[in-house]
Amino acid sequence: MKKRLLYLGGAAVLLLCAVTLVLVLTPLGASLFSKPSGGLIFSVEPAGMLSARAGEQAAVRITAAKDAAVTVRLGTDEIPAERKQTVGDDAAVFEAVVTFPQEQTALALLDKLTVTARKGGKTQTADGPRVVLYAEEMTTELPSVGNQIPDSPADVTQGGAYSEIDDFDTQAVQVPLARNGQLCMVTGGYADTWNADPNDDTFFPFQTTLAPGTIDFAVGQSQVYDPDGDDLRSFYILSSGRKVRTEAVQLLGGVMPNSNALRVLLCEAQNGALVLRLQTSWNVPYDFSFGPQDYYAANSEKFNVSAFTASAIAFTFHYTTAASGNVNAAGSDVISGGAWSLDPEKQTATLTLALREAGKYYGYVLRYETEGTLTLTIRKRPKALSGAVVMLDPGHGGVDSGALGFSGAVQESQVNFALAVAIKNALERRGATVWFTRTSDVYMSLEERKTFARSVQPDVFLSIHCNAAENPDRYGTAVYYYRPMSFPLADALHTRLSALFRSAFYAGTSKSARTGHGVVFHPFSVTRLEECPGVLIETAFITNNDDCLLLLDAANRDKIAEAVADGLEDYFG
Repeated sequence: MKKRLLYLGGAAVLLLCAVTLVLVLTPLGASLFSKPSGGLIFSVEPAGMLSARAGEQAAVRITAAKDAAVTVRLGTDEIPAERKQTVGDDAAVFEAVVTFPQEQTALALLDKLTVTARKGGKTQTADGPRVVLYAEEMTTELPSVGNQIPDSPADVTQGGAYSEIDDFDTQAVQVPLARNGQLCMVTGGYADTWNADPNDDTFFPFQTTLAPGTIDFAVGQSQVYDPDGDDLRSFYILSSGRKVRTEAVQLLGGVMPNSNALRVLLCEAQNGALVLRLQTSWNVPYDFSFGPQDYYAANSEKFNVSAFTASAIAFTFHYTTAASGNVNAAGSDVISGGAWSLDPEKQTATLTLALREAGKYYGYVLRYETEGTLTLTIRKRPKALSGAVVMLDPGHGGVDSGALGFSGAVQESQVNFALAVAIKNALERRGATVWFTRTSDVYMSLEERKTFARSVQPDVFLSIHCNAAENPDRYGTAVYYYRPMSFPLADALHTRLSALFRSAFYAGTSKSARTGHGVVFHPFSVTRLEECPGVLIETAFITNNDDCLLLLDAANRDKIAEAVADGLEDYFG
């Protein structure tokens, strides 16, 4: 894979290069996991993420008050932690061994571990690591999960110790929130998020992009060194358990209400999409998740999938202690029903929506409106390529020429644009509407490309590239995805492209047995859209003379374009 500046929003970190993180303590405070407020729990390890397979065991270590009784909750199971050693005068290290269930239905309920410490009538609860479950490495098949679609909205739950709002109108008990830090608001566009751990700068597909206007509490700062730009990148650590770039938010004065309440003002289907308008006391941060979903490690990445299996999606709103309002999904061709659930300890309200068909989901749009409401739209199901809206993103451009082929004589940005034009012509002949992120040889930042895509709201987003490597013998085609919902799109495109390369370009050569990396997870910035499935296509290696020659042939580019169109026909069909 070539070096590509696509990791951190508008600029990026060189892929596969080591990054040094430096924690900078500020008057705002420390990391969320370093010492949660309350005085009983000081740290939880691992912080951020815990990976395992069904039936496996894993150890969780908690540093807490020495004489506290400490437990770890996994789903509905409460596991006592054993004190292992004393740390200083007042603290001790506790360890709990958790066993992950074998049953798929139980696995689907897992989200995060929760740690509770009790001492002398005082109780403190803290979030532990997020649970990530892997299938066997390199597997190509997943176990059948059966029909995961709930029969009615009331059957949609998140599991664990949740207080269900059975009649959709019951107000939860108002619980005062204990918060520290300075108010901050997302400004200027949708903000990428990272794990709150200052020592973790990786992307994984549970991180939720925050909409403009979202308000949170900055409780600390961290910095990451970018060796490519030779500078430090600064982040605010947020109380909701994530961090954002400092330039993505604005610090505010004043205070917010002790708790937030949500109420459904409108829920209706619009041309197959489901539109919900919620009244909110203030613009609280939120998380998005779906499940069940298995992952496996391959090609130096941990979050490859073999299929998209989700049967439900969920939006969790922080600092929220009350939620009400019915979810009427009649007329939606994606959602069959939904329900609210509350977690009084975490002060979160979760809206869980069941998919009409497992693995059939096409993105969402969430916006905070100026009148104290938020609008949530679950995108409709595209019916066919004819009539679909496709956004093509010719990679690089302007001062960013991309990789070079033939000893620097061929610029990737120009080949990408020629490929995109050929694909546009093929798609329009089949009745699709096509948009370009750039229509000439100009530079566009990665954030500008994503912002434009969000304004158009296409049905799919395809970023068109040529691969590159220091080894000139590398060859072949590959398609990259980030969110599991994009895997079916990547798989359909790669099936058609690899068949073309085997039958037309590599026929009669040793290359026909292996045409590239395949369908691969990677957190390229332009694939981190939540509004629609998005992939990055590495058509062929511009640094391989044979591949470069075939890309320079207009007839071959037309063949690639037809293969892409065939893949989209398969996907929409």
